[in-house]
Amino acid sequence: MREPSTAPRPRGASSRGLGIAAGVSVVAIGMTQGYAVAAHALTIDESYVGFIAVQGALLSLLLLAARLEGRPLRDFGFTVRGPLVQPLAFSVLLVMLYLALSIDPGFLFGFGRVPPVPVWAFGYILLSAPVVAVAEAGLFFGYLFRTLSQAVSLRAAILLSAGAFSLYSTNFTIFPLLGPTGAVEYVFSTSLVEFVLGIVLALYFYKSQWSLLGPVTLLSGVVAASALLPVGVTFPTWEVAFASALISEAVLLLVVGLGLKEPRLQALRYLGERIGPRRYRFRNRARDRQGARGLLVSAAVVGVVAISMGYGLPAVLGTSQPLLAIATGSMVPTLERGTLVVIEHVAPSAITVGTIIAFSVSCLPSPTVHRVIRVVSSGPNWVYQTKGDANPAQDPCTVPYSAVHGAVVLYVPYVGFLILDPLFAGAVIVLLLLVPMLWWGRRP
Repeated sequence: MREPSTAPRPRGASSRGLGIAAGVSVVAIGMTQGYAVAAHALTIDESYVGFIAVQGALLSLLLLAARLEGRPLRDFGFTVRGPLVQPLAFSVLLVMLYLALSIDPGFLFGFGRVPPVPVWAFGYILLSAPVVAVAEAGLFFGYLFRTLSQAVSLRAAILLSAGAFSLYSTNFTIFPLLGPTGAVEYVFSTSLVEFVLGIVLALYFYKSQWSLLGPVTLLSGVVAASALLPVGVTFPTWEVAFASALISEAVLLLVVGLGLKEPRLQALRYLGERIGPRRYRFRNRARDRQGARGLLVSAAVVGVVAISMGYGLPAVLGTSQPLLAIATGSMVPTLERGTLVVIEHVAPSAITVGTIIAFSVSCLPSPTVHRVIRVVSSGPNWVYQTKGDANPAQDPCTVPYSAVHGAVVLYVPYVGFLILDPLFAGAVIVLLLLVPMLWWGRRP
């Protein structure tokens, strides 16, 4: 999305237009902070009304900005290009993909029941979601992003508009109550997640030929589904919840980036293409070849790493199961669920009280990773008594040395989810393969 200086540029935005855009953004962010302060003194019913009032104020700001610039709303994305079926179907597909990726961790961590929403609140959320989407997408992307794209590079415009959307979605009034640690967690789990969502919406708007139909449909679906789903995922920590949300939105970004192609006129205008069908065709072919090479290199790297781990680690560590993922909380706090442990073969005399070993016995799920609390008998028939750090009692059976796979020599938190959750692992592999292709394929 780089725009060289030699490329044809769209009509530049005036300094007056940029000033109006900056002022509108500041007012919009200030309104949400004012509502956040007032919400503490409002009842539930009043907070619903106040929230809709904020969305109405955003629409009013958009109308005011368009009037001050003397431009119709269709210049800011309030138009439909082509038949409705394709953009609506693509947006519905994106919403379903987002829900599938965000709900999938529940099969690993478990689901938590969400209190049922009253009938009137259900209807309110369902009807207000499109209003919220039109107001937020229209102001921050239809107006702000469109205006910035005429003054700075497309990449900078995307980042600036997504940053403004993130600031608008951040409740700064609660920072004094959270403390330094809580504030950092909030910034990552809320502000940064909204920033990535803003990038998705801005890119979607651009690739939809500057029509807000797709982004509004996507945002309204995400808003409604997030509020109305009857179950939620019970994440063990905020870090895991943050990683899950970020992966979900990153996949959406890749799907939008690869699934929608810029119309030729936009490519000529914003991506530095030269006018002329032959030049355009050859340049596209060169980018395709470059992207294909990036994909092959990424696949080769992933393949080499997988083969090395599959055949090299057992030989080096002397055990058939060198890598294991902790699937339960029996070893908390030493080994949290989702931790990847590295197992190495050890001599029976090296296993003492306190050693964490991996073993397979009939009375426990196989394989099990627990701590040795007693050496029952020594050579030649070594036997050990084990116990999980978080379990109230010792394991129901003893562990002979012949059932021991090895001792834990290294552990890495969270990485074990790649083994426990195949869909999560697949998403990570897709990212590893597609990101280099997307990056290299867009170099001018």
